[in-house]
Amino acid sequence: MTKELIGTAIEVDDGKVTLSDFMGSDLSVVNAARVSFGKRKTEMDEKDVKLIKYLAAHKHMSPFRHVVFTFTLEGVSEVVCRQLYKHQVGCAYTSGEFKEAATTWNEVSGRYVEFDPEFHIPSEFRKQHKSNKQASQEGELVESNDEARAIYMNAIEHGFSSYKKLLELGVCKEQARMIMPISFKNALVWTASLEATVHFIKLRDHEGAQLEIRNLARAIKKLIDPICPHSIEALLNSEK
Repeated sequence: MTKELIGTAIEVDDGKVTLSDFMGSDLSVVNAARVSFGKRKTEMDEKDVKLIKYLAAHKHMSPFRHVVFTFTLEGVSEVVCRQLYKHQVGCAYTSGEFKEAATTWNEVSGRYVEFDPEFHIPSEFRKQHKSNKQASQEGELVESNDEARAIYMNAIEHGFSSYKKLLELGVCKEQARMIMPISFKNALVWTASLEATVHFIKLRDHEGAQLEIRNLARAIKKLIDPICPHSIEALLNSEK
Protein backbone atom coordinates (compact mmCIF):
# COMPACT_ATOMS: atom_id res chain seq x y z
CA MET A 1 0.00 0.00 0.00
CA THR A 2 1.38 3.38 -1.02
CA LYS A 3 2.76 5.62 1.68
CA GLU A 4 0.98 8.54 0.01
CA LEU A 5 -1.79 7.99 2.54
CA ILE A 6 0.49 9.23 5.31
CA GLY A 7 -0.52 12.76 6.24
CA THR A 8 -4.13 12.34 5.17
CA ALA A 9 -6.39 14.24 7.57
CA ILE A 10 -10.13 14.30 8.18
CA GLU A 11 -11.97 17.01 10.10
CA VAL A 12 -13.80 15.80 13.19
CA ASP A 13 -16.23 18.36 14.58
CA ASP A 14 -13.94 21.39 15.07
CA GLY A 15 -10.73 19.33 15.24
CA LYS A 16 -9.06 16.80 12.99
CA VAL A 17 -7.46 13.35 12.93
CA THR A 18 -4.43 12.61 10.76
CA LEU A 19 -2.96 9.27 9.69
CA SER A 20 0.64 10.05 10.69
CA ASP A 21 2.17 6.68 9.88
CA PHE A 22 1.34 3.02 9.36
CA MET A 23 3.04 -0.33 8.91
CA GLY A 24 1.58 -3.30 7.09
CA SER A 25 -1.47 -4.23 5.02
CA ASP A 26 -3.79 -7.16 4.38
CA LEU A 27 -0.76 -9.01 3.04
CA SER A 28 1.02 -8.55 6.38
CA VAL A 29 -1.85 -10.33 8.12
CA VAL A 30 -1.68 -13.20 5.64
CA ASN A 31 2.08 -13.60 5.94
CA ALA A 32 1.97 -13.46 9.73
CA ALA A 33 -0.56 -16.28 9.70
CA ARG A 34 1.30 -18.40 7.14
CA VAL A 35 4.71 -18.11 8.82
CA SER A 36 3.75 -21.13 10.94
CA PHE A 37 4.13 -23.17 7.75
CA GLY A 38 7.28 -21.39 6.59
CA LYS A 39 5.46 -19.68 3.73
CA ARG A 40 5.40 -16.09 2.52
CA LYS A 41 3.55 -14.34 -0.33
CA THR A 42 4.12 -11.11 -2.23
CA GLU A 43 0.63 -10.67 -3.69
CA MET A 44 -2.89 -11.23 -2.39
CA ASP A 45 -5.31 -13.66 -4.01
CA GLU A 46 -8.76 -15.04 -3.22
CA LYS A 47 -7.31 -17.75 -0.96
CA ASP A 48 -5.75 -15.04 1.17
CA VAL A 49 -9.05 -13.20 1.49
CA LYS A 50 -10.66 -16.44 2.67
CA LEU A 51 -7.82 -16.94 5.15
CA ILE A 52 -8.39 -13.47 6.60
CA LYS A 53 -12.09 -14.21 7.00
CA TYR A 54 -11.26 -17.51 8.70
CA LEU A 55 -8.85 -15.85 11.13
CA ALA A 56 -11.41 -13.22 12.10
CA ALA A 57 -14.30 -15.66 12.38
CA HIS A 58 -12.32 -18.01 14.64
CA LYS A 59 -10.80 -15.20 16.73
CA HIS A 60 -7.20 -15.87 15.72
CA MET A 61 -6.23 -12.27 16.41
CA SER A 62 -2.43 -12.26 16.64
CA PRO A 63 -1.89 -11.86 12.85
CA PHE A 64 -3.97 -8.67 12.91
CA ARG A 65 -1.59 -7.13 15.45
CA HIS A 66 1.22 -6.97 12.90
CA VAL A 67 -0.49 -4.04 11.18
CA VAL A 68 -0.02 -0.80 13.11
CA PHE A 69 -1.35 2.74 12.68
CA THR A 70 -0.31 6.04 14.24
CA PHE A 71 -2.87 8.83 14.38
CA THR A 72 -2.47 12.45 15.44
CA LEU A 73 -5.51 14.11 16.96
CA GLU A 74 -5.65 17.90 17.17
CA GLY A 75 -8.38 20.17 18.48
CA VAL A 76 -10.35 17.25 19.88
CA SER A 77 -12.12 17.74 23.20
CA GLU A 78 -10.84 15.98 26.29
CA VAL A 79 -14.27 14.32 26.56
CA VAL A 80 -13.53 12.43 23.34
CA CYS A 81 -9.90 11.79 24.25
CA ARG A 82 -10.86 10.17 27.56
CA GLN A 83 -13.17 7.75 25.77
CA LEU A 84 -10.38 6.86 23.35
CA TYR A 85 -7.99 6.12 26.23
CA LYS A 86 -10.30 3.39 27.51
CA HIS A 87 -9.50 1.13 24.56
CA GLN A 88 -6.77 -1.28 25.61
CA VAL A 89 -7.13 -4.19 23.18
CA GLY A 90 -4.47 -5.41 20.75
CA CYS A 91 -1.59 -2.95 21.03
CA ALA A 92 1.59 -2.18 22.91
CA TYR A 93 1.30 0.20 25.83
CA THR A 94 4.27 1.62 27.70
CA SER A 95 4.02 4.23 30.41
CA GLY A 96 6.74 4.51 33.00
CA GLU A 97 7.18 1.19 34.77
CA PHE A 98 4.07 -0.39 33.26
CA LYS A 99 4.46 -2.44 30.09
CA GLU A 100 1.63 -4.58 28.84
CA ALA A 101 -0.50 -5.34 25.80
CA ALA A 102 -2.84 -2.42 25.26
CA THR A 103 -2.66 0.94 23.46
CA THR A 104 -0.03 3.64 23.16
CA TRP A 105 -0.65 7.36 23.36
CA ASN A 106 1.10 10.60 24.28
CA GLU A 107 -0.79 13.81 24.91
CA VAL A 108 -0.17 17.45 25.76
CA SER A 109 0.48 17.57 29.51
CA GLY A 110 -1.05 20.24 31.70
CA ARG A 111 1.83 19.69 34.13
CA TYR A 112 4.32 21.05 31.61
CA VAL A 113 2.43 23.70 29.67
CA GLU A 114 -0.39 26.14 30.28
CA PHE A 115 -3.57 25.34 28.43
CA ASP A 116 -4.87 27.73 25.80
CA PRO A 117 -8.48 28.97 25.93
CA GLU A 118 -9.61 26.56 23.22
CA PHE A 119 -12.76 24.55 23.84
CA HIS A 120 -15.22 22.42 21.91
CA ILE A 121 -18.39 24.46 21.52
CA PRO A 122 -21.38 22.40 20.32
CA SER A 123 -23.42 24.12 17.65
CA GLU A 124 -26.49 22.20 18.79
CA PHE A 125 -27.53 20.80 22.15
CA ARG A 126 -29.19 17.40 21.99
CA LYS A 127 -31.90 16.03 24.27
CA GLN A 128 -31.28 13.10 26.61
CA HIS A 129 -32.14 9.72 25.05
CA LYS A 130 -35.55 8.45 26.10
CA SER A 131 -34.39 4.95 27.08
CA ASN A 132 -30.58 4.92 27.04
CA LYS A 133 -29.40 6.66 30.21
CA GLN A 134 -25.93 7.36 28.83
CA ALA A 135 -26.85 8.58 25.35
CA SER A 136 -28.40 11.55 23.60
CA GLN A 137 -31.36 11.59 21.24
CA GLU A 138 -29.71 12.22 17.88
CA GLY A 139 -31.64 14.75 15.83
CA GLU A 140 -33.73 15.96 18.77
CA LEU A 141 -32.54 19.30 20.11
CA VAL A 142 -33.49 21.25 23.20
CA GLU A 143 -35.98 24.03 22.52
CA SER A 144 -33.84 26.75 24.12
CA ASN A 145 -30.59 26.12 22.24
CA ASP A 146 -29.40 29.73 22.65
CA GLU A 147 -29.93 29.64 26.40
CA ALA A 148 -28.10 26.31 26.67
CA ARG A 149 -25.21 27.75 24.69
CA ALA A 150 -25.06 30.84 26.92
CA ILE A 151 -24.90 28.69 30.07
CA TYR A 152 -22.25 26.48 28.47
CA MET A 153 -20.11 29.45 27.42
CA ASN A 154 -20.42 31.11 30.82
CA ALA A 155 -19.22 27.95 32.56
CA ILE A 156 -16.24 27.61 30.21
CA GLU A 157 -15.23 31.24 30.59
CA HIS A 158 -15.51 31.07 34.37
CA GLY A 159 -13.55 27.81 34.55
CA PHE A 160 -10.69 29.05 32.37
CA SER A 161 -10.60 32.43 34.11
CA SER A 162 -10.31 30.68 37.47
CA TYR A 163 -7.55 28.45 36.08
CA LYS A 164 -5.57 31.51 34.97
CA LYS A 165 -6.08 33.23 38.33
CA LEU A 166 -4.71 30.21 40.18
CA LEU A 167 -1.62 30.28 37.98
CA GLU A 168 -1.20 34.00 38.64
CA LEU A 169 -1.31 33.27 42.38
CA GLY A 170 1.60 30.91 41.88
CA VAL A 171 -0.39 27.68 42.13
CA CYS A 172 1.41 24.86 40.32
CA LYS A 173 0.10 23.84 36.92
CA GLU A 174 -0.62 20.27 38.00
CA GLN A 175 -3.15 21.54 40.57
CA ALA A 176 -4.53 24.50 38.65
CA ARG A 177 -5.47 22.24 35.73
CA MET A 178 -7.90 20.33 37.95
CA ILE A 179 -10.59 22.95 37.41
CA MET A 180 -10.25 23.12 33.63
CA PRO A 181 -13.55 22.41 31.82
CA ILE A 182 -13.38 18.92 30.31
CA SER A 183 -14.39 20.32 26.92
CA PHE A 184 -10.92 21.85 26.45
CA LYS A 185 -9.22 20.90 23.19
CA ASN A 186 -6.29 18.55 23.46
CA ALA A 187 -3.70 17.10 21.11
CA LEU A 188 -2.35 13.57 21.20
CA VAL A 189 -0.65 10.82 19.24
CA TRP A 190 -2.29 7.38 19.34
CA THR A 191 -0.67 4.20 18.03
CA ALA A 192 -2.77 1.06 17.73
CA SER A 193 -2.72 -2.29 15.99
CA LEU A 194 -5.28 -3.17 13.34
CA GLU A 195 -7.09 -5.34 15.88
CA ALA A 196 -7.26 -2.51 18.41
CA THR A 197 -8.32 0.08 15.86
CA VAL A 198 -11.16 -2.02 14.48
CA HIS A 199 -12.25 -2.93 18.01
CA PHE A 200 -12.44 0.81 18.76
CA ILE A 201 -14.45 1.44 15.59
CA LYS A 202 -16.83 -1.40 16.35
CA LEU A 203 -17.59 -0.13 19.86
CA ARG A 204 -17.63 3.59 19.15
CA ASP A 205 -19.36 3.75 15.77
CA HIS A 206 -22.47 2.50 17.49
CA GLU A 207 -25.84 4.11 18.14
CA GLY A 208 -25.24 3.89 21.89
CA ALA A 209 -21.95 5.82 21.71
CA GLN A 210 -21.66 9.58 22.08
CA LEU A 211 -22.03 11.36 18.74
CA GLU A 212 -18.67 13.11 19.04
CA ILE A 213 -16.74 9.84 19.51
CA ARG A 214 -18.80 8.24 16.72
CA ASN A 215 -17.60 10.97 14.38
CA LEU A 216 -14.00 10.17 15.33
CA ALA A 217 -14.51 6.43 14.82
CA ARG A 218 -15.98 7.00 11.36
CA ALA A 219 -13.10 9.28 10.39
CA ILE A 220 -10.50 6.75 11.53
CA LYS A 221 -12.22 3.97 9.58
CA LYS A 222 -12.19 6.12 6.47
CA LEU A 223 -8.45 6.73 6.91
CA ILE A 224 -7.51 3.05 7.23
CA ASP A 225 -10.01 1.45 4.83
CA PRO A 226 -7.67 1.75 1.79
CA ILE A 227 -4.82 0.05 3.67
CA CYS A 228 -6.41 -3.25 4.68
CA PRO A 229 -10.02 -3.38 3.45
CA HIS A 230 -10.34 -7.19 3.64
CA SER A 231 -9.16 -7.38 7.24
CA ILE A 232 -11.36 -4.51 8.39
CA GLU A 233 -14.45 -6.00 6.78
CA ALA A 234 -13.71 -9.44 8.21
CA LEU A 235 -13.11 -8.13 11.73
CA LEU A 236 -16.23 -5.97 11.75
CA ASN A 237 -18.40 -8.78 10.41
CA SER A 238 -16.98 -11.30 12.87
CA GLU A 239 -17.96 -9.16 15.84
CA LYS A 240 -21.56 -8.51 14.84
